[in-house]
Amino acid sequence: MNATHQYLFDTARAARLGDPPPPAPGTHDLAVLRAARDRRRFARVLAGRPARGGLRTALSRAVLFGAALFGASRSGPSRTAPSRPAPAPCRRPAD
Repeated sequence: MNATHQYLFDTARAARLGDPPPPAPGTHDLAVLRAARDRRRFARVLAGRPARGGLRTALSRAVLFGAALFGASRSGPSRTAPSRPAPAPCRRPAD
């Protein structure tokens, strides 16, 4: 059973009992995401860290860590695959 089936069961039950119907699935998704973001920012402020920029900082650290992990550092040979020759240009036949 997925969310749509459950919503239809709940709507039928509410109609039978005379209650208001429940909200459709996905109605409050953005509000929940905003509340989670606000709570995370508030926790960062309480911990003494900047409220914004945490995701960008974490991603930049991950990129730097990944570069060092895969041998893209300055102190050694790179481990890239050898380059292939460019394909020959495609020529149209003369009319």
